[in-house]
Amino acid sequence: MDRLKLGLLLAGAAGMACTVAMADETDRLLDRNSPKKMMSDLKETRQFGTDNTFGDRAITVVVYDTATSSFTHNGFSLGTCSHILEDINLTPGPYGSSYSGTRSLTGLRYSYGLTGSAAAWDMRFSFYSPSDADWAGFGAPGASMINPNATPYFTLTVTGFDTNICPGFSAISGLLTFTDAVDMPAGESKLWLDAAFVEPGTPGTAPLTSTNLFQTNIAVTRTYFVLGNNTGSLLGATFVAGTSYTPAQLEAAGSSASPGDGTPTYGRDINFSGTFTGQSWASTGGLTNELRYINSVQAGTTQTVSYVFSLFGLSESPPAPSATSLNTGSYLADGVVNTSGSLTTAARHKWYKFNTQNEISYAQTTFMDIDTEGSAVPMSFAVYSNDSQVFDVSEGRGDGPEPERPSDLDNHQISYGVARRPGVGLGEQYSGQEGILPAGEYYLAVALAGSGFGDGWVVQGEDPIVPTAFALNFNNNNRKTIPAGPAVSPALGTGADMAILQGGTQTTTEQTVRARGVGFVRFSLTNPLPTTGQFNQSDGQQLSDVTFLDITQPGSSVVGEWNFCLYNNNGLLANGNSISYAGAGFNNNNGGGDGAFGCGGSFAQLSYGTAASRGVTPLDPDQTTLGKPLDNQNGSSLNGDQYYLAVTMGNAFFANERWGARSTRGSNLTAIISLTSDNRGPNGGCPADFNGDGGVDDTDFVYFAKYYNDLVNPAGDIDGALDGFTDDSDFAVFAVAYDTLVCF
Repeated sequence: MDRLKLGLLLAGAAGMACTVAMADETDRLLDRNSPKKMMSDLKETRQFGTDNTFGDRAITVVVYDTATSSFTHNGFSLGTCSHILEDINLTPGPYGSSYSGTRSLTGLRYSYGLTGSAAAWDMRFSFYSPSDADWAGFGAPGASMINPNATPYFTLTVTGFDTNICPGFSAISGLLTFTDAVDMPAGESKLWLDAAFVEPGTPGTAPLTSTNLFQTNIAVTRTYFVLGNNTGSLLGATFVAGTSYTPAQLEAAGSSASPGDGTPTYGRDINFSGTFTGQSWASTGGLTNELRYINSVQAGTTQTVSYVFSLFGLSESPPAPSATSLNTGSYLADGVVNTSGSLTTAARHKWYKFNTQNEISYAQTTFMDIDTEGSAVPMSFAVYSNDSQVFDVSEGRGDGPEPERPSDLDNHQISYGVARRPGVGLGEQYSGQEGILPAGEYYLAVALAGSGFGDGWVVQGEDPIVPTAFALNFNNNNRKTIPAGPAVSPALGTGADMAILQGGTQTTTEQTVRARGVGFVRFSLTNPLPTTGQFNQSDGQQLSDVTFLDITQPGSSVVGEWNFCLYNNNGLLANGNSISYAGAGFNNNNGGGDGAFGCGGSFAQLSYGTAASRGVTPLDPDQTTLGKPLDNQNGSSLNGDQYYLAVTMGNAFFANERWGARSTRGSNLTAIISLTSDNRGPNGGCPADFNGDGGVDDTDFVYFAKYYNDLVNPAGDIDGALDGFTDDSDFAVFAVAYDTLVCF
């Protein structure tokens, strides 16, 4: 496509305007209903690339990336930021300065913030050649940053946004595929992006002015673009927030560790004039000017930031890098495979390759865990397919000092296939969080935590400064010469162990369910549903019937598209119908489930038993519709057992074994779980009578055996120590009660 030829695409975005993606870091302190961090799955991008320009060699590549899982730490808005100019430098990246082929673009991911009341708007993205813009002013200092005579070589107008504003939202993202691939100017490896909110119906060919930039309803509907930082690293005392620096100084400050990188400089049209006014110096008036600066995220500090945005393209796969093979024969050996090395300033990353004989999945009962435990400092890594595409990027879920996970202060890990193996130290369990790894050949790049990984074998490695040792560890059975082994029970967060249900409602503390993660709540139902017509073993009096169990979540984050799944003590689905029905709806989503606008919909619920309907759960703040009645939709019967409730969000997957729950949803939200039942628990005078029938018999022995096997389980803590353990001291108390049989 000729550089001056205008390409105009009208892409409907209904259904995208409220997709949970990312939010201000400060929201975790301000609003329990807000998402905290962005964690997008790189695999989602593989839907792009329908153009078969290169035949069988064609791959979809992430050309520029500050929006996916290598850019996850901070997201923030910057004032009235609804018309911005951003440089997009494609080096390093698959379309960087060394690339000599056709540069075609096939799609993009964008982000923006939205607060206030509903109003209509459109969004426009215009791409300019690097020769058509200048930070200081095109042609002279202080002039327009963009050449007034230039025509963008490509313009995309996004229309049809849903005007419902999701409760608690701070920022949103959309993912669009172009109807036809767009060719970039030949040989260029940098773009200028002019992004703007415009009044609805503004033609894509119309110059942006003070009359067509979105202002009619901006007093009630605030729209703004969102910027972010992917490493969390500070630029040091050399740069002070609010101090003036030349564009050259800012350019040299550093870039995001991303496939393709931007600089800390950008323009913004804060007065809606339609023009970005350049100057040779950044303003001395603080951070309110319309030029460029390094954003102050923390008092007295400065960080490298970029607009949260991605470009996708269609390319030929470049040759594979030189890599050390980890195979023994044709495939990676089963069991534990360790390797190690050292990173230096001259060699900031290291390549390995391995082959899997079988698919790593539940269907094959196979697993593969990869981590960097034992490294001198936290190390990250990425798994690449053999055609140069990033398949997965590691997360800091391993052992380390940071209690919040994932974190680049902790060791990194990836896990495929069946659940569930113990974590290392404070690290998360290996539970197949990344899903399926198809059989085949893979490459793996290791670099310091905070490094960026991109398609086309791109690695933007952090500088270790001094030689730094790393360890890379595999645990797997890709050849099936060893079994997967028994699964360990899920780890529990603080306040997630509810012990034995006592009747009435018991509620957990607020549980954080991180992006692409699953939280678990444990409880015991010591009477099967239904249990009727029983008599007390000690006095012959009729006992109350046990007829229902409802699991709901009022008080949880209202923007989550929540899902539950109930597993028994052996890691199997509780019964044939143990996956949740939707509960309370939001934004007129009466059916529940994943909301029509991605706004949730969407408190989940489980309901078991034979009792008459318990009605609906009362409305929570920000709900717009009631949920479904609690009338035993999940079955009339449920065995007495110790249970694990998997709590996760939309795009959830539940395997019928090994507590196999996972999610790809990129939201980090909080859940509060309420368990309501008429279960009979132990009474104060006979704590070993777990099912409350007046006797300590074989049924109670079965329950105690579960708790004793767990050890860290308050349900069997009957010795009066209140230490939360079921240990030998509790066993001694239970043995006496069991021998007595009848409670007195």
